[in-house]
Amino acid sequence: MKSTSLPKDVSKNEAATHILDGILMQGSLDGGSNPVIVDGRFEGDITATELTLREHGSIDGKVKGGAVTIAGTFKGELECDSLTIAATALVEGNVRTNALSIDMGAEVLGSISRIS
Repeated sequence: MKSTSLPKDVSKNEAATHILDGILMQGSLDGGSNPVIVDGRFEGDITATELTLREHGSIDGKVKGGAVTIAGTFKGELECDSLTIAATALVEGNVRTNALSIDMGAEVLGSISRIS
């Protein structure tokens, strides 16, 4: 049986929900206190204290979270405490956050507003 190691950005002491490249997941996902990492496609609602959408991943739906990093394609509604949008990202929809960082080259289409 082949073992699969966790991604570099997840420490050995943490469990993570990881949607791998090539996987399509639909529905609702509650990550609890564990990080959620999306390399594949997710359609639906995600709640997570920490969410990373990697460069080749996509989310279409509603996300509510703590610290969110987007490097892939996001379409929908996003509400989070802090948001980092990487240069490779495409974000379409409504975003509500308290702290925002957008790298040069990222595409953001829609509205961005502060929660508080």
